[in-house]
Amino acid sequence: MMARITMIMLFLLYMINYADKTIAGYSAVPIMTEFSLNEKDWGLVGSSFFWFFSIAGIVGAALSDRIGTKKMLAIMALSWTVIQFGAYAIAGLPMLVVARVLLGIGEGPFWATVVSHLNKWFSEEKRGLVYSIVNFGAFVGAVASAPVIVALIDSYGWRFSWAFMGALSLMWLLVWLWIGKEKPLVSVAPAKVEPPTLPKAKWSDISGVLLSSTFLFCFLIYFAQIWGTTFASVWEPVYLVKVFQFTNQEMAYAIAGTGLLAGLMTILISSIGDRFFKKHRSYRKSYVLVGGVSIILGGLCFYSVTLFQSTVLVLIFLCLGKGFAFSVGTAASVIVSSLWPERTGLLVGVLSSLVTLAGIISPLVTGSIVQSAGDIGTGFGNAMIVNGLLFIICGVLFLLFVKRNEQVNQSAPPIPHVS
Repeated sequence: MMARITMIMLFLLYMINYADKTIAGYSAVPIMTEFSLNEKDWGLVGSSFFWFFSIAGIVGAALSDRIGTKKMLAIMALSWTVIQFGAYAIAGLPMLVVARVLLGIGEGPFWATVVSHLNKWFSEEKRGLVYSIVNFGAFVGAVASAPVIVALIDSYGWRFSWAFMGALSLMWLLVWLWIGKEKPLVSVAPAKVEPPTLPKAKWSDISGVLLSSTFLFCFLIYFAQIWGTTFASVWEPVYLVKVFQFTNQEMAYAIAGTGLLAGLMTILISSIGDRFFKKHRSYRKSYVLVGGVSIILGGLCFYSVTLFQSTVLVLIFLCLGKGFAFSVGTAASVIVSSLWPERTGLLVGVLSSLVTLAGIISPLVTGSIVQSAGDIGTGFGNAMIVNGLLFIICGVLFLLFVKRNEQVNQSAPPIPHVS
């Protein structure tokens, strides 16, 4: 029972997490108008969230292994509360960038800490589905909340809506401190003799895992997903409003509908990976196969968006593209978390932190592509093609090179051989 409560609590926190990320996108048009920002300026704002995200993610995830994941989650929720209430102090582009940078630092360790915490509560064969259910909270937070957030923006202004998200973080924190648990009384992992404290990891041990082809190409495919999710959170609202002339509420409902369907697709795709793993006990025949094929299909869907003029068809292919392409982070996390179970927080922290390079680059590249095209519709079409090609290339490389059977150096815990 407590395992399910834990999963629900983390699902809710991921809702808040992603609503915090995407609320800037929903308030993009009024903010750009208020501060007289162009597309390149807004690309800078979108990118700034990820400037120190990676460093914070690595440090915070490693810290969570030492102080406990429950405490780390509480610290993060508290930081989001303070930062989002700070929206009332923002008076221009520099302060807007600072606010997003600070929020990125506060959210950096989130996914790695969540994965590490869930691994204490759920056995290996259930983790793909559990990760995807919690990850669905990101879709709900990013899209289902859109009509509510946009209504708050329209009625009370974007600063109030940001502060509203801070209040939600505070409410979650109070409940978590009351009912949250660090780990179950009975471990879900096989019994083994462990040292009383976790020894400090050596770089020679860590590098063997980080430089393996499995880790590198898990990074690559996850990088592609973050590229796409950043595009969706920073630019999709602008795309629908400026290219298809949606009102703010029409944009919100369109993103909510397509996003929820895409989120359900990610759960289905992840559950298929779990079933294949349970049947074959092979990462390559389950998570690698499902993840690689899925992101390739996502890339084809994003590319197809440029072939249609119909708004309905564009929304359909955007939905399918997000559903297929945005499920691969779960597969990458499952595979990487299996490489060195005692250092799950560190490894997934490094992974989820490094992939945020995509979050830094994607908004800047998209802003430059859109602005340089002259016509905003053409510019966004070119950006869709770039997204599609990136997904397809990364998916093919993932299928070709993630063998999941290499070994690290002998001084490090070996990577289990999986054919």
